[in-house]
Amino acid sequence: MKKLRVKCIKCGKEWQKESSFSWGHDVFTSSLCNPCFRKVISPIIHKKQLREGNFDCFGKAQDYCDQFQCKYIEWCLRWEETEKAINKTPTSR
Repeated sequence: MKKLRVKCIKCGKEWQKESSFSWGHDVFTSSLCNPCFRKVISPIIHKKQLREGNFDCFGKAQDYCDQFQCKYIEWCLRWEETEKAINKTPTSR
């Protein structure tokens, strides 16, 4: 599998992702890295949580959440797991 360089449009962090196409070493695309995506999406989800009558706690769960009626609970708890795994993996810059 080929690799494509990706650069975060907010913080400039670079990483590689799998691609079925062959790219030159000087070619890259842009996206948001996970921490920057979380900073962008969290305030939006917090507003939605409040409108739905829940706490505005997305991304603050720390492995457990008792807001079972919240439609973001699975994504939030999975996000915590993913972030822990990412922090254990060395990244390229």
